[in-house]
Amino acid sequence: MWLVKNRLKATLTLRGLGVSIRSGDQFDLDGLGRDLAEGSNQVQVAFEEGYLENVFKAPREDTTRTGSLPMPGGGGRGATAEELEEWKRSFMNELKQQLPTVAGAAGASQLEQVRAAISSDVQALVNEFKLLRDRFETAKGAVRHDPRLSEVDMKARLAFLDEQEQALLKNFDTVGREQRVEDGDVMDKADLLSNL
Repeated sequence: MWLVKNRLKATLTLRGLGVSIRSGDQFDLDGLGRDLAEGSNQVQVAFEEGYLENVFKAPREDTTRTGSLPMPGGGGRGATAEELEEWKRSFMNELKQQLPTVAGAAGASQLEQVRAAISSDVQALVNEFKLLRDRFETAKGAVRHDPRLSEVDMKARLAFLDEQEQALLKNFDTVGREQRVEDGDVMDKADLLSNL
């Protein structure tokens, strides 16, 4: 069992694996096969960028990997602090020995290709965002220069456009980050209402 959790506020899709994980949901990557999941560039990048969080990763079933690790404690008694620390050191030493082989198997060029693809996707998103901001400015200009609108109607429409633009900016600024609702959101709404 290898449980991971999507830390994004959106669905995370790993197209190469045919997997979609909803925001905050957990998924067992071992269902795809441990070797496939560990060798996937998309999974590696998702961990590096903080999109996925490792909840639990059970050791492999084969004893050649885990058989050499001393397990803390024995029988029904709990492990002493020294036994636990020894087990941690042993585990970390074995993990460090395996890291060069994992890094070599993944291939730096493949990882660079994935990063380049993500970079081009982000650049496309930035360009689309610029177009949306231009559209907001055009709409605001049209509202300001429309002689048919009363001053109250104009302020209401401009407030609506400002609110939508701020929501868009906030969503763009928080892509890939965990956010908390704060009192500032309430104050922003109060400021918009006070302008009417």
